Formats: sequence, C-alpha cells, structure tokens
Amino acid sequence: MKIIYAGARFENYNFRRRQSFEYVNFFLTLSSLPGVEVIELPFDHILEIGKERFNRELLDTAKQGKPDLFFVFMYTDELLPSTLETLRQMGVPTLAWFADDYWRFWNYSKHWAPLFSYAVTTSPQALGWYAHSDIHNVIGSQWACNTAQYGPRPMNQDIDVSFVGQYKPGRGRIVQMLERQGIAVQAYGFGWPRGGVSHEEMLQIFSRSRINLNLNERPSRFEARVLARLFLRKSIDRLVLSPHLVENAQAWWHFSVPHTHARPFELAGCGAFVISGKSANIKQYYVPGQEMEFYETPEELVKKVRYYLDHTEQRKQIAKAGYERTIRDHTYEKRFREIFSRIGV
Repeated sequence: MKIIYAGARFENYNFRRRQSFEYVNFFLTLSSLPGVEVIELPFDHILEIGKERFNRELLDTAKQGKPDLFFVFMYTDELLPSTLETLRQMGVPTLAWFADDYWRFWNYSKHWAPLFSYAVTTSPQALGWYAHSDIHNVIGSQWACNTAQYGPRPMNQDIDVSFVGQYKPGRGRIVQMLERQGIAVQAYGFGWPRGGVSHEEMLQIFSRSRINLNLNERPSRFEARVLARLFLRKSIDRLVLSPHLVENAQAWWHFSVPHTHARPFELAGCGAFVISGKSANIKQYYVPGQEMEFYETPEELVKKVRYYLDHTEQRKQIAKAGYERTIRDHTYEKRFREIFSRIGV
C-alpha cells in the first residue's frame, strides 16, 4: 500500500523545537508498517515555498505516485479545497485525522471534514455533532502509543512524583497544591523552571518516577489566551483575524471541557504508574484501580498520591496491567489497521 502523508514535522512550525507529535506517532508508525510505503510532504515546507506551490506539489506527487490513500493530520488551513476535489476526481481516497474536536469542531472541523473521503475524530461528543450536522463520513478512534518510540527504561525509581508537559496555569496550581501538602513534584516541559527535556530524557523520567501525573485541568474561559479565540484563528504558523464570531463563541465555550490526551497511553506504554485526571471516556480504555488510577478533585489526588507512595507492590501491579493493556489494545499500529480495514484500503 502506498500512502502520501502530510502533517507538520516540527512543533508549531518551529525548527528549533522537537519533532511534532504527529510526526513521531503518525508518520513514523505508518512508515514502519509492513507492506506500506509512505511519501511524506511536511507542512513545514510551506514556509519556504508557499501554500499554492505546496498544493501543486501534492497533486504532482499524487499523479506520479498513484497512492492508495492520502492521509493528513489536520493543523490549520494548509490544504486548498480545490486540491482535495482534484484528488477525489483522480480517484485517490483522502483521510483526515482531526485533533481537539471537543472544541475545534465548531469553527474548524465541521467545515473541513466534508471535503475528505473519511475523517477521524478522537472526541466521542463530536461524533454526535457531526451526525447532527449531516456529516456521515466520520470514524471514531482514539490516541494510542507508538511502541517504537515509547517503552520502559531500566531505571531506579528515585523520583516520587513527576509531570512532563507544557506549563499551563491550571497545571501549575495543581503542582503548587501538592507541594504545599509536602509532596515533592518534579515538573518538566516548556515553561517550567526545570525546562524541557529530550525525548529519551522524558522516557527515563517516566521510568524513574514512582508516580507519573497526567494533569487534565482546563483553563478558565476568561483567561486572555482563551478569550482571544473569539477573534483569532491559526493560519499555518501565525494568528489571523477570524470574523466568524458565532462559531468562534461555540468553540470558545467548549474549550474548557476536559478531554482525553495522548499522554496516558504513552505513560502506560512505558510501564509507568499513572494517576490521571478524568475525561469523558478514558475509563473505556483503562480500568480504574486496576490498569490506571484517576482523580476528580485536588483533595482526591493528594490522598491517592500518598496512598500509592506507601503501597509499592500495588502500584507496580497496576503499572504492569496498564502496560499490558496498552500493548494489547492501544497502539497506533492497531488504530491504523482498524481504520484501514474499515475504509477498505
């Protein structure tokens, strides 16, 4: 099978930052599948050659390569609707993976999804929204773990509690609350005092930590950067004015809804013990108290952190069960094979 893949290669189009989530998990997984040839067209090239030329090169590649599928991880407006129509006329099936549909559905995904042969969402709520909008080419899926990039490291557990991820005010408040309770938390990532870490360093932190946190706190709708979404939207690597106030207001209202992240799957795939904030459907993927732990309130988090720091064997059993569940059910190879089987490629 031959796939043309498009997506950002670096985080936020910044060549000085790490490779993007979608490159590490989507492109690298697709490239590793037996019998699959992947031609990558990174969105990052748009900064060098412009959107019009990028879309022309996409069509030229499709004409020459005759792919079985065009697979794109959607980011902003890198693609031209006319390009997708031309691919349809050429007989090339197109599949788009939409992230953050829990809020982006309203002013982004519902406009782009109908332009593709198939669309994938990780939001269970959005499946109903698509159907209500008479959009019926949508497949429900979920984040997972790329086991070629994530896995256990043989490390001594010398960190009690850790969190790896970008600093956000809600996450900062949870870390400060735990520290006030006498629980030391080592936080890493963009915006934290310890700063960011490499991918390998991150995996080592996962294995070194007795408890790994997945902080699911959402920002207030009235924080400045959230309010800005009423009037601005992303276009490739910059913010531009958006006149669609009603749709933007719908997206803004849903922005603070808790949702399922990829991080719990990645942590469990590293054999790490996880205490995670809850989302709408995370318990469908890991059994609470058996494969992963969850909290709903800060007070509950404090109690569970203290409990599991004192119950080493129980903690290890849960981590082992979570790892086994991930390897069995929650890999990107499994996700992609399910999707390809469903669409008949």
